[in-house]
Amino acid sequence: MDNAFRQYFKRVIPACFLAAAGFVLFSVWLDVFGLFGRVQSTRVYGEERISKYLMAFRYIPENFEGIILGPSLSANLNPQPIGDPRYFNASLMGARIQTMLPLLEQVLASDHQMRKAWVCLHPYMTQQEGVVDPVLMRPSSYWSGFGSIHLLRVYGFALLRWLRLAPGKYPPNQYLENGTNQFEPLFRVPDVAAKIETEKALVTSEDFQIAPVAEQSLKRLWQLLDAHHIATTVYFHPVPRAIRTAHAEEFRTYWEEIKATYTQQSGNIRFENFNRPAYDFFSSDTTNYIDHGHLSTKGQQLLVKEINQIHP
Repeated sequence: MDNAFRQYFKRVIPACFLAAAGFVLFSVWLDVFGLFGRVQSTRVYGEERISKYLMAFRYIPENFEGIILGPSLSANLNPQPIGDPRYFNASLMGARIQTMLPLLEQVLASDHQMRKAWVCLHPYMTQQEGVVDPVLMRPSSYWSGFGSIHLLRVYGFALLRWLRLAPGKYPPNQYLENGTNQFEPLFRVPDVAAKIETEKALVTSEDFQIAPVAEQSLKRLWQLLDAHHIATTVYFHPVPRAIRTAHAEEFRTYWEEIKATYTQQSGNIRFENFNRPAYDFFSSDTTNYIDHGHLSTKGQQLLVKEINQIHP
């Protein structure tokens, strides 16, 4: 019996080692995150946060000169029409401001200089509720690209998309190679105006309070962008006019508090408030939205044009 077990393990252990080595080599060859410099074009298939963070090691800094940071409100902005510089949309679904820091830090650790940035801000991003430590977004996550449960899940999502097994939930081309998340069909509500009215009643003054950790993260973000001389446009995401006018003073005060966190005054960073009367033409048109805040294809195209004119 002991001899049989020894023979068994002599076969199983080498087989497991070869299988693991084969998986690592396959992952390096496929290079789904552009982590090893084998591909010049790839996209997110799933596990968005770890995917975009791993892309920040090489794929983003080596193939793009601009970056877009923000939550889902900016995640579907497609900067492709701009052309020069090439922007990568690194926005993350449900992101708070502190979530964006490790991703930006990793991008800036590259020898490739990032020239421009857009930063989308909204009270949601600076609230105390939901503050979490971005455990997936650490330099040690680099090794996940060789083999991990996250990598296996990404492969699984990729198969679902490639084989069109669940196109209603996992559309094949939901993510573009520049990071844009084309989620409009997934998020669109039947009655946008009714959704806006519902949301207007749910907004409270507490929603505009900037959490201490968010304030510190904002200051760190400005320091990073200034230190690397990145021409940056920080913009206040345009909310539907009905919501803004119902809470006009809170929106105005919030934006002033946001700007007060920037004290360097180097000229690299510009602030633009899309929640002021000059942009009523945008916020009063419900066809620019797919719900109470996320933009339609029409709305995001118009906003991209407006932002690019501010800091071309």
